[in-house]
Amino acid sequence: PLPWTAKRRNRVASQVLRSGFDVVGLQESNGNTNFPSLYRKVKHRFASTARCAKIKGTAVRDARSRILYDRTRFSGSRAISGRIRLDRSYSADADYACYQLLTEKATGARFLVASAHLINGPGVAKDRKRYRQTRNLIADTLAVRRAHGASWPIVWAGDYNSSAARKYTFDAPRRAMRQAAGARDAFAVARTRKFGSYNSANQLRRRPWRTHHHVDHVYVSPGIGVPQFRVIVRLKGKLYRTPFASDHNPVRATLRIPY
Repeated sequence: PLPWTAKRRNRVASQVLRSGFDVVGLQESNGNTNFPSLYRKVKHRFASTARCAKIKGTAVRDARSRILYDRTRFSGSRAISGRIRLDRSYSADADYACYQLLTEKATGARFLVASAHLINGPGVAKDRKRYRQTRNLIADTLAVRRAHGASWPIVWAGDYNSSAARKYTFDAPRRAMRQAAGARDAFAVARTRKFGSYNSANQLRRRPWRTHHHVDHVYVSPGIGVPQFRVIVRLKGKLYRTPFASDHNPVRATLRIPY
């Protein structure tokens, strides 16, 4: 992995600002140490108000996921936001997600968005754990919606560390999303795709890894339309431009949220 140097934070901030995002889910942002300085570089456009940081009275110092949203287009509810314990554990090395209710100012459309990071690695034990983590992610976001008597659409974005590639015994998050929420992968249902063959995991290699088995996903609840899915790449000829901002290429889903 790349170290969180000042130069890297500048590269990440530049990528966030130029990539046409309205809402951004960040993972492995090491929030209590690196996120504040990264946020200062983008806060003129993006707000970050979800309660994603440390959990008082526990070993959890940071959920390591963040949600940014365009402050001119959306408002974010701090009251309806928080962390999700994907492992049902407060251990410091457990995996977490962050969620928040967003409202589009122009239309009043409301939707829940979650930013998640699941356990990494191949093998049946890891696949089964990713399945449990995804089921917990779904259960908690549905519980939030149910607690408010609402039917908000939900967007679950993040690094799921899983795909239909042969290195995995099954695509656990995809199965859990279909079974527990009827949710679809935005890449699979998008009307158009841009740079879809450039894998979201660039592995810090200048020569692109060309496969559509992405480990980063945007899952959407029933009723959300997906006009386009795009992998954000910076190319120089047939190679990636360097230096890299991350060992992952950002993915961007254009969504139509019902209201």
